[in-house]
Amino acid sequence: MRDKTFRTVGATLILVALGILWIVQRDLAAPLDPEIEPNSESPSTTAGVGSQNSGSITDSTVEPIDYRVGLLGTPSTDNFWAYYGRDATVWNAYVLGATKPALYGLEPGTNQLIPDLAVADVADPVQTEVGWEVNVRLAEDAEWNDGAPITSGDFVFTFNAVRELGLSGGWETAFPANLAALEAAGRRKITLVFFERPVLSEWPYGVGLAPVMPAHVWSGVVSESDNRGDLYAASGGEDVSGGPLQIVTWLEGEIQTVAHRDAGPFISTVVFEVFEDEESAVAAMIEGEIDVFLSPDGLTPAGESMLEASDDVVVESSPANSIRYLGFNLEREPMSDGAFRSALALLFDRSETASEVVPGAEPAYSLIPPANAAWFDEDSWQALAAPYARNLNPRLQTALRDLRRTGYAWEKKPRVVNGALRAGEGLTIEGVAPAPLTILTSGDKHDPARPEYARRIEQTLETLGFDVRTVETDFDTVVDLAFTPTDEGPRQYDMYLLGWTLGNPALPDFYEEFFIGNGPINSTGYDSQTFVDAWQAYRDAANSSDAAAALWEMEAILADDLPYLPLYHPTITEAYRSDRIQFGLSAVLGGLQSRIAGIGDLSRAG
Repeated sequence: MRDKTFRTVGATLILVALGILWIVQRDLAAPLDPEIEPNSESPSTTAGVGSQNSGSITDSTVEPIDYRVGLLGTPSTDNFWAYYGRDATVWNAYVLGATKPALYGLEPGTNQLIPDLAVADVADPVQTEVGWEVNVRLAEDAEWNDGAPITSGDFVFTFNAVRELGLSGGWETAFPANLAALEAAGRRKITLVFFERPVLSEWPYGVGLAPVMPAHVWSGVVSESDNRGDLYAASGGEDVSGGPLQIVTWLEGEIQTVAHRDAGPFISTVVFEVFEDEESAVAAMIEGEIDVFLSPDGLTPAGESMLEASDDVVVESSPANSIRYLGFNLEREPMSDGAFRSALALLFDRSETASEVVPGAEPAYSLIPPANAAWFDEDSWQALAAPYARNLNPRLQTALRDLRRTGYAWEKKPRVVNGALRAGEGLTIEGVAPAPLTILTSGDKHDPARPEYARRIEQTLETLGFDVRTVETDFDTVVDLAFTPTDEGPRQYDMYLLGWTLGNPALPDFYEEFFIGNGPINSTGYDSQTFVDAWQAYRDAANSSDAAAALWEMEAILADDLPYLPLYHPTITEAYRSDRIQFGLSAVLGGLQSRIAGIGDLSRAG
């Protein structure tokens, strides 16, 4: 196995799990920006078993370290089946994600697939008499940490358990309904048979990233389970690892693991310690008790300030796999008017605002962030950004022309004076003065940038002659008004400012949830057959090239229709003890959070 395998396996299981779960977090259950909602249940106290094999530490000249990682939430289960099914919290992912292998993993920085248990790159499906087949040969030297080989039998066992017990959550994505059979074609070879030609989300991004479970540990438990609840309730204390880390001790507030397969030469053990809050974790880092701590939101400004004052701590920012946006109620005037939305997009300077309000963040002209190298297309992005790169006066003239066509008139129209917008006066729309508008946003305690963005959007609309009021309230109220139907119907707002995390960056799958149909995640009421057609082409693509073309077609349609006004792609700020450790990778999408504290990239400081 290659040394970088850990980076791929550990990151893959975390990223894919979070991608599956992006519908269950705090900014409305999921892609809404505060990442995954931690599960508050306490873990059971169990002791892991198996060989404490640090087989990846082969260089006798390297002295491995005991890596100390803080968590700001408590893992709720030691059972991998449950974590990947009903209990897929971020805290479970941080600890359990690195314990199971897959056929392929994701390379940090690019999110490209590279082999893990497979010995070759991804093969294309071939049509046969029984369906669409894929044959995958497994690495001859792959072992569980107790010395048992990882074989085709483990894959067949995992697939059968998922089907027989109807396992849900991530398991449904890992082994999709289109997978007719998973068969052993030899001790170290498997054959996948699909009913129809698999789309990318099924192969390779479904089965190719599916975790495999050790049959010799779990077969008895599975056979005795009447339903998935029985399996999920079982203890994981006897489980073994086929990934970089093996759990050896699970105590309340502390979980100890040892290096197993391809964890890199610098890791001997990883100890996860749970802290009540950021303040206590920051204090522990300053005192040298932990090397890094994980939280999907990264550091708060207060935590960042405290750690920057420590000589032995480095604070760094990485691009987050997230978007901040302004949502429009497309069932209310004037938000239902495309000319209104386009005028705001033309006149609100996203680049200048991002640099002034959230330094380091990228202004957003697409939902896909530039840091997602696997899917970002510079030429397509530049085409979307081009209308907003012109000087202010031609942007204003374009906005006024389109607004006049839909019935806008002014006693004194808006204008540019000395490079700045000067407000218009006496606005009417089809002869009637518009009603006041509101912009909902959470207060600065949640995110200081949001109310400032809302105020600047308010000022931009006021230059067009609207009476606009920013309403700062608590976060849950914004979510309820934007997403929760009432007796008066859905969408009880004019505009709102929120954010999404964007799920699995290896295969972005958020477009359907945001913009298709009348489901609870489609908060704007957007309905476009043109977009549906592009989304179907993306969903049904059999290769990455066709999928990328369809993805950027979706982005172009959204840029024209503007159900959202994308604002910026934020960063995530993190810290580590630079007197003990350093990393070979920095500033990759999602930061250290997305790759289990960067274990595979870690080396001794100096």
